[in-house]
Amino acid sequence: MALPETAGPWPALVLVHGWLGNENVMWTFASTAPAGMALFSPRGVFPADGGYGWFSEQPTEEDVLVGVRALEAFILALPRQHPIDRKRVTLMGFSQGAAVCAALWLHNPGIAERVALLAGFLPRPARAWATRGRLNGRSAFIAHGLNDTTVPLEQAQVMRDSLERAGAEVTYGEYLIGHKMNSQALRDLKEWLVDWPA
Repeated sequence: MALPETAGPWPALVLVHGWLGNENVMWTFASTAPAGMALFSPRGVFPADGGYGWFSEQPTEEDVLVGVRALEAFILALPRQHPIDRKRVTLMGFSQGAAVCAALWLHNPGIAERVALLAGFLPRPARAWATRGRLNGRSAFIAHGLNDTTVPLEQAQVMRDSLERAGAEVTYGEYLIGHKMNSQALRDLKEWLVDWPA
């Protein structure tokens, strides 16, 4: 957790780790956040091989919902503990963290104004949730490596198309990297984070 020194209410950025991560690994992306944002990072609910995930590697819809509900509960609790501006919440996830962010957003569009989805995918059970108009007025940033062998590029394209079909305004970028972000992706992410929708 990192809180601004200014008085609230603050915009919030929730950093969501991927498979086998924990609440500490996403802080590498904290430097992309604009000044004045409160930063939070939850831990996944699925213990695995010394780390954590949000659902199993081959999830059913119920598996996905377990992760979605856990992340949703974490976010909904924040305004009770800190002066958070509920209308200015951004989710940022990497890999499976991006997947659970996208699934939660489709399950409960009011949970966040924006999502940043890095090297991610939309879990197959959640694709049916991308109904037309569901994400109208909301925006997403998607960044993915052209050489990603962990989450193939086609998965990012499916996620992009699903979110656009649901009405989200999607900023989409492909980069000459594998399953990670490079300096250009981080610059694009930082620029997107500054530009709140009207």
